[in-house]
Amino acid sequence: MFIEKQDDREVHYFYWKTDLYKPFDYEPVTELEGVICTRYHWRGLVLWTNPVVKGKPLMTFALGVHTPLVYSKSWLVYLVYCLKDLTPEEKFWLGFYVNIFNSLLEGILKLPEEEKFHGYLHKVARGEVPQRYKLKLSDWAFLIVVGSYPEKLPRETAERLKKCA
Repeated sequence: MFIEKQDDREVHYFYWKTDLYKPFDYEPVTELEGVICTRYHWRGLVLWTNPVVKGKPLMTFALGVHTPLVYSKSWLVYLVYCLKDLTPEEKFWLGFYVNIFNSLLEGILKLPEEEKFHGYLHKVARGEVPQRYKLKLSDWAFLIVVGSYPEKLPRETAERLKKCA
């Protein structure tokens, strides 16, 4: 696990040497203007707008692929995508990605007992996250919002959305 300072926030990178289909899995999580941000399948940004918080937001990871999943008070799911920025292959696979994401969410709808949660700061290691794995909040082709759709999106997300129009 690595913690990186980006501008005025920290990005926590959870690292696995391998997952089900690829080596070197870095999964970023950060807080941005009151919203938890994670990445989904490299080109998707996920905004968790109604996280369950017990001191810190409660989250888990999808088995095998390590997608960060934040426990939520609301399970409304919105999908926004920049059609012009999707490759033909991504356009083809987007429905599949969203169905997989929905399946992952179904696995965490019920909050486990509180003793199942534990911190992770004892696992922080020194080192650099390779540039190609870093979270870029303004570089996404599709956006998933879990929870209520915010009246005001985080600045970087709103700016990216304007470029899609």
